[in-house]
Amino acid sequence: MFLRDLYASARRRWYFVLAGLLITAGMSFWVFRVAPVTFEATANVALIPPPTAVISGDNPFLYMGGLEQAMGVLTVKMNSDSVRGPIEDAYPGAEYSTERDATTSGPIVRVKVAGDSSATTLDVLNRVLDVMPATIASLQDELSLPQASRISLLTLGVDKDTTLVGEARTRALLVVAALGLAGTLLLTGLADKKLIKRRGKKHVGAAASPPDDFPVAERELTRRSRADRVPLPLPSKSYSGTITPAEPLTDPHVPVADLRR
Repeated sequence: MFLRDLYASARRRWYFVLAGLLITAGMSFWVFRVAPVTFEATANVALIPPPTAVISGDNPFLYMGGLEQAMGVLTVKMNSDSVRGPIEDAYPGAEYSTERDATTSGPIVRVKVAGDSSATTLDVLNRVLDVMPATIASLQDELSLPQASRISLLTLGVDKDTTLVGEARTRALLVVAALGLAGTLLLTGLADKKLIKRRGKKHVGAAASPPDDFPVAERELTRRSRADRVPLPLPSKSYSGTITPAEPLTDPHVPVADLRR
């Protein structure tokens, strides 16, 4: 019943609905212009085992199974404030994260950067890739490891272009459009009820006051009925003393006013 009433109100006050749709479209366009969008870029970096852990002449990729612990230490260090702070301070509109690549079983670190512009995002990604070798080198320097026992990094892939992520803008547009449509229908229904109630009050006030010429019309009707009265003929008497029947009336229809009297 509520939806039926809204539909009827929208049909009667279609101009209110049109105005609400125009306002909603304007607000949606404004949100589309000012809502922030995010640009993303990723890179994958693999940890390579030291030469001492590989048999001479063997493939180093066959010995990457024991580097998960070193990968965990590297990701924690890269996400710490001591490393993250200088990078994000240099690029206020960007942030990055380093984590294990869940799509592979090897010690591969996935670097993900999000920024407010494509150029800034790519600059931050390159900056992180430059910091990673220095970070893992400093970790091994603290342990005073010889050069032959050090883990190295190999960059597997870097995005050359950024990806536009408009999830925040899409959510904002959906919220504005839903609120605009709902508000348009509700306000149209309320306005329609008020207009109908106001019109009903005017009709009730007009019907409560009787017209002034009604008594005059009634008196005029009584006066006309008296003027149209037809006199009845009197019975004639003969010398023999018998009463002869009266002649029939020329007009058999007697006015209603005469019958009442």
